[in-house]
Amino acid sequence: MMKTKKATPVKIILEALDKTGYHLFINVAVTGKRCRFLIDTGASHSVVDKAYFEKHFGKRSLKTIKQATTGLHSSTVESHFGKIKELKIGSNVTKSYTAAAVDLAHVNNTYKQLKKPAIQGILGSDLMLKYKMKINYESLKLEF
Repeated sequence: MMKTKKATPVKIILEALDKTGYHLFINVAVTGKRCRFLIDTGASHSVVDKAYFEKHFGKRSLKTIKQATTGLHSSTVESHFGKIKELKIGSNVTKSYTAAAVDLAHVNNTYKQLKKPAIQGILGSDLMLKYKMKINYESLKLEF
């Protein structure tokens, strides 16, 4: 019988936003580039910041479709998607991942006011479900 290698848990970065709230972040690799992603269990799809995508992969590599999308505090009538060669979360690698590219400027402006680092993406429930991820608050690890 062939043994499958269990994925190594990924360290979660817990950031206090103010006296009553926290956000969880992880470091991921997007086609070899280190990125900071917000963990958002309520997001239906993982996304990459549109400006980051355009800067690192080119504006032409995004496809625009007329499809309304809604996110926290924003909505738009157009959606943007692009292929990422490789998205690596710990030892889990997703090849040719079709990512939504969303303008996260409003999120990063808020983080800037709070003196927190910017994010380049959001880890949503699509990948969490695919890899059966669990957030372990005691060890601050994202487990697979």
